[in-house]
Amino acid sequence: MNEFKCLILIDGEDQTAKIEYYAESSESINIRFKSNEKLYIYHNKSRVIKRENPTLIDPLSCRIHLRDMCLFDMVKILDFISHIKIFYGNGTISTYKRHELRFERNVLMEENTKQVFEYLKELAKSIKSDDNDFLDKQYEKMKYLSEHSVLEKYLKCETIKKNADSKIKIFPFGLNLSQEVAVTQALSHQVSIIEGPPGTGKTQTILNIIANLIIQNKTVAVVSNNNAAIQNVYDKLDAQNLSFFTAMLGKRENQETFFANQQSTYPQISNNMANEAFKQSTLEANIVRIKEMLQSYNDLAKASQELEALKLEKKYFMQMYTNKAVNINHEETFAKHSLEKILSFWAELEYLQTQEKDITLFFKIKALFKYKIFSFGLYANPLDAIILFLQKCSYEVKERDLNIKIYTLENLLKNANFETVLDQYKADSMALLELHLSKKYNLSQERQQFENDALWQNFEAFLKEYPVILSTTHSLRNCTGKEFLYDYLIIDEASQVDIVAGGLALSCAKNVVIVGDLKQLPHIVGKEIVNVVDDVFRHHTIAYHYHYKHSLLASASILFRGVPKTLLKEHYRCHPKIIDFCNKKFYNNELIILSKEKSVANPLILINTAEGHHARGQYNQRQIDVIKNEILPHLNAENLGIISPFRKQVNKINGIIDQDSGIEIDTVHKFQGREKDVIIITTVVDQENEFADDPNLLNVAISRAKEQLYIVVSDRENNKNMKDLVNYIRYNNFDIFESKIYSIFDLLYQSYAFYLKKYLAKTKDISMYQSENLMNVIIDEVLSLSQYSNLSQVPHYSLHKLIRDTGMLNEEELAFVHTSSHIDFLIYNKICKQPILAIEVDGVTYHENNPIQLKRDALKDRILAKCNIPIIRFATNGSDEEQKLIHKLEEVL
Repeated sequence: MNEFKCLILIDGEDQTAKIEYYAESSESINIRFKSNEKLYIYHNKSRVIKRENPTLIDPLSCRIHLRDMCLFDMVKILDFISHIKIFYGNGTISTYKRHELRFERNVLMEENTKQVFEYLKELAKSIKSDDNDFLDKQYEKMKYLSEHSVLEKYLKCETIKKNADSKIKIFPFGLNLSQEVAVTQALSHQVSIIEGPPGTGKTQTILNIIANLIIQNKTVAVVSNNNAAIQNVYDKLDAQNLSFFTAMLGKRENQETFFANQQSTYPQISNNMANEAFKQSTLEANIVRIKEMLQSYNDLAKASQELEALKLEKKYFMQMYTNKAVNINHEETFAKHSLEKILSFWAELEYLQTQEKDITLFFKIKALFKYKIFSFGLYANPLDAIILFLQKCSYEVKERDLNIKIYTLENLLKNANFETVLDQYKADSMALLELHLSKKYNLSQERQQFENDALWQNFEAFLKEYPVILSTTHSLRNCTGKEFLYDYLIIDEASQVDIVAGGLALSCAKNVVIVGDLKQLPHIVGKEIVNVVDDVFRHHTIAYHYHYKHSLLASASILFRGVPKTLLKEHYRCHPKIIDFCNKKFYNNELIILSKEKSVANPLILINTAEGHHARGQYNQRQIDVIKNEILPHLNAENLGIISPFRKQVNKINGIIDQDSGIEIDTVHKFQGREKDVIIITTVVDQENEFADDPNLLNVAISRAKEQLYIVVSDRENNKNMKDLVNYIRYNNFDIFESKIYSIFDLLYQSYAFYLKKYLAKTKDISMYQSENLMNVIIDEVLSLSQYSNLSQVPHYSLHKLIRDTGMLNEEELAFVHTSSHIDFLIYNKICKQPILAIEVDGVTYHENNPIQLKRDALKDRILAKCNIPIIRFATNGSDEEQKLIHKLEEVL
């Protein structure tokens, strides 16, 4: 019989190839075999099954698994509905019951997947060099991609799946609130993203994820673009005697090293099985209590942070308050008031002032009942003085409230034995992990040894012994069994992983945890390939976030729909004053600083070189001289690093510093993921330079320092991000040059602005003028752009509070300042509290044909010019306000 057209089963066995004659009547089925002339008559027709006209399945369109074994070398597949017949390349033919087989689609045969895959394949070919030509080869060899691979979701931009969540989670490497959320999200989603700012415990989080996957008997691949990150994971497991279930593979040299140095015995770990059930129930019962205590611990840190900042602001405010000679003695009236009451009263008075209204008897009576202000003598003082006095009271009450909060939380944690309970939870988690390992491995026996070919010949057996594979991103497929899918892939430092290498890694796993930080350095797109990758992208109609310039982390953040993202907030590494700049400048003040102040008098030190053009391309000899002669003689070389944006500067410094000094010198890019007690940054540039002033580069550079940071600059504050750092250093070390205007104390003022806006809300907007309300929206939209993350705005800011030195003003200008005149909007720097730009909205009908108003406008402009405050005016008959505002900000910054 023709095996390609029909299938004949006798007693469940495929006999098609052996049959020469087949006939079926109402009574029986008659069959003659090729081996003899005898006619076999089957009266029991159920013994014989015949299937005809099969469907042809393309072997490239799927993978077929017989139980846990993948079937390879298939050249033809016939689908007879109840049975599948497979013809193999070696001539073998096998027939299987359909229910015995598991089919997986090859998604590379699907058009919407194929399009993006072909783009990645072309990219790999376009960017290949002597260092990475294997990427191109890997893509060329990839003819199949499982529908269960997480790469399939990436190529299709599909919504990710949720996984069944494990009730019991362990944290043998310690935990905080953010890490608990991150681990939970990682275990319960096919894709999760962990954003890990510097010093927030990314590696600790990865270790806890690995521990949980191990007790679930999952396989895990941990990859990164640099060996240092992978080595860090291994070293921390090894420190706990737990590296024995990992295999450090990757490139061929690493594989050879691993197989040559396999351990023949297991380490000694706990095997006390009696307490397993007890420890599981204890962990599950304690996690709620632990999380409550961790929240209190974070609240304590945030309150301490806020108090420190408030004291500094209060100090500068009191200097100004004393100079203003405010003489109001009503402290007792407000001492028992809540901060909310004081701020609300302040907002009402500010509203009266902006509306040029007097304090009426009705207002005083209302304040008596609402704010318990029984002495009307307060109102005998000028309104400006009353507002300043309320600001002073606000500082005092806020400071009092924070001290009470800190005292309460400290006692709560002390009484709850927080440190002891947390250590016990960690110990119980480790014990549970060790119990699982002692059950999984027969620790008393000799360990199975594998040959190098185990990765291809016996990979599943290899993974039973080594369920955690460590590799670089590029090399993972080279050390993974053919078309094997790990249960989980963890990609560390994902902001430095490009989408080509990242795509290869994603093809090897069912689930992925992507760990990195978009505020740190991305992968480098060399000048020689910028135009090449642009051309490749233009020739494909695909989403913008597949462009090669995007890191895998940036791309995945957009393309994976519904992906959970967890920001690790708790910071442990740097001196609080060092990381506080990064927190304010780059992380929107979301970090919780848990590191403690060291006994360092000045954690940040700025050194300006003598004025002049010292940079010669990408090196600066004067800065090198400063480091060698003025900084290093005062420092101990132990745990010291010198970093620069430019390789040429690094090479020059290496040429003059003794190689045996113990000082590590490298580029900022190479130092990402590392740390030193003391870091010296040599910025090189003496003019505006976009590369050296890159916010991601600056963030990485600053956050390498644990205890002390030196910054050597020559640019005379021509680079706006470096300038923010300079201003921050001055502000926090009290080396602030006398300014002609007041600082805006944003920490307190933002609280106040809430009540002011709340009071103004009776008009539903911040102003009675719709033009100002519309401008408010435009300003907020512009300031939401990432390049202006250090800026904020306040509406209706009084001139009398803005002008510090009135000695330069003439009588007319002085009188104008002390009226109710105000700035419509004031944009200021959140870091150094300095005004950046005044904004006025000019109604054309009122301003253009009103000589009195035009004179007032000119007077205001003249006063601001004397105080070096830039101003921009928007006429209500103008256009393109958003771009004009952006252009002006770029000009003044």
